[in-house]
Amino acid sequence: MKFSKVVVISLVLAGLALAGYRIQSSGDSAAVVYETPPVRVDVMQVAPGELSAWAFAEGTVEALQKAFLNFEQPGKVVHIGTLADGSSSAEGSPLREGVRVFGPNDDVRLGQLLARIDNRENTAEVVALEARLQSARERRKEAEAGVHMAQNDKQQAEKDFARIEAIYKKGVVSRDEYDRYRTGMLNAQVGVEAAESSLQAARSEEKGVAADLNRATVNLEKTSLFAPFDGVITAMNVLQDNYYYPPAGISTNREREATSAIVVVDDSRYEISLEVAEAEARSIQEGQPVYLAQDDRILYDSVDEGFDQRGVVKGSVWSVSPALSLQNRSRQVKVRTEGDAQAIQDGMFVRAWIATEQKTDVLTLPWQAISFRDGKPYVFVVKPDNRVELRWLSIGIQGLLNLEVVDGLHNGDRVVVRGQHLLPDDSSVNVINELKAGGAE
Repeated sequence: MKFSKVVVISLVLAGLALAGYRIQSSGDSAAVVYETPPVRVDVMQVAPGELSAWAFAEGTVEALQKAFLNFEQPGKVVHIGTLADGSSSAEGSPLREGVRVFGPNDDVRLGQLLARIDNRENTAEVVALEARLQSARERRKEAEAGVHMAQNDKQQAEKDFARIEAIYKKGVVSRDEYDRYRTGMLNAQVGVEAAESSLQAARSEEKGVAADLNRATVNLEKTSLFAPFDGVITAMNVLQDNYYYPPAGISTNREREATSAIVVVDDSRYEISLEVAEAEARSIQEGQPVYLAQDDRILYDSVDEGFDQRGVVKGSVWSVSPALSLQNRSRQVKVRTEGDAQAIQDGMFVRAWIATEQKTDVLTLPWQAISFRDGKPYVFVVKPDNRVELRWLSIGIQGLLNLEVVDGLHNGDRVVVRGQHLLPDDSSVNVINELKAGGAE
């Protein structure tokens, strides 16, 4: 009986051991067979391209040419100009803000007449001086004729004296006759000198009257305002039949615009003054390309089109101040527009993107492809067996959408750009989309 119990216990223990072995064997087999499924990712094939580094600023647009026109004397406004094409002149429609005007050119000494005040007194003075000038010219002509006559008399007197002198030496004529001809010759010489002096006086008088006439003509022009260049009227502060007084004590452009008779702006070129932080200003140089728009959204949307989009104005850096502003520790950078500038206007507040550095034939990656560990950038590169390799990177200039990879990648490497945050090193991936980097930014 005791033996039977021992046998039963032995059989039970053997069965438990066998079951445990099978369970252990089954667990080991499952661990070997099971593997994490590949991570679905998008990759980008690295290729050389162009890249630009940027500085960002904002400023106010000012016309490169802006004329604050004023009459130089008070008076009643008797005329306001009409449209340049004459389309509304029959109706007497006057010039106003927003109307385009034309300036002087090779064929026209003065630009379009914009306005005129009463100039009757100036006109009368010009007429009187013109009459005086005509009289002076006649006297100058008479003096010139007098010089010719005196020179002819002198030549004749010299000939007569030479003839008498020869006869006198032969004793044919008396001494009195000889002296009379000699005196006549000397008088003729004096007559030439007097005639020349009279001519010089006549010429001086003519020049003096002409100078007075020029001054009077200038004063006459001061009673009229002409367009100094092609542009658009931005302020019209005079009305016909109203009395005009020249402004006084004006110091700022805002005051000038409010008080000037007419303001004309050349809307083909503008200058924008930017205040740029010292750190960014160090990389800005004259001639660098600049892109301008009302807000950053317009500029950002035009990146893929090379900024060749409506609402964007192109320009370049004109100057960089070498001194820092004492108020905000920034540098003043001036930008001038190039080409079509219709998207901006005088006085508008704009955003400016300055391309401070441009590189070609460099490896680039989009920002979203880069991960960081302890502040160091890295990416995952897909190997031919569809497993990933962690690569540490050295970064160069940084653009709007991409950045430069100086070291860590090679042309043609396939970099994970989406799904990389789920990856450990040497994990398996399933490539869903494959893109190509490079191009221009």
